[in-house]
Amino acid sequence: MKAKKRKSLDYSKMHRERKVLQNLMEDMGGCIAMVEGKKDAEALQRYVESVIEVSGRNRNACERAAREGAKEIAVLTNLDDRGNELAEELSGELRSCGIKPNTFLRRKIGRVLGISQMENFERKFKQRLNETKP
Repeated sequence: MKAKKRKSLDYSKMHRERKVLQNLMEDMGGCIAMVEGKKDAEALQRYVESVIEVSGRNRNACERAAREGAKEIAVLTNLDDRGNELAEELSGELRSCGIKPNTFLRRKIGRVLGISQMENFERKFKQRLNETKP
């Protein structure tokens, strides 16, 4: 009898986890993302509409986004001290170009997947997705 109840709880937890991952994908679906470097871009390119690598050229990246007509950009820098500084700098640059920065998605990715480096996104996402299969 206990085994059935435990299995039911496990299924319920898997269902919740899958829903969380699904919501994350919905949030990322049509967004344009700004990332720190090439590894980050490679890890995220399948999950967002477009990726812009900053690689130390903040102003150029923001101007490029403005030329492409972006209204909002997801700032997906790493969740470390340098990434936090860069996210603030990019947010300011984006605002000066008339683009709304989205830093919420960055924090949500870190919380949901438990990562601090965006280059780990795809690996961790796939791992979590496999854990939620019944």
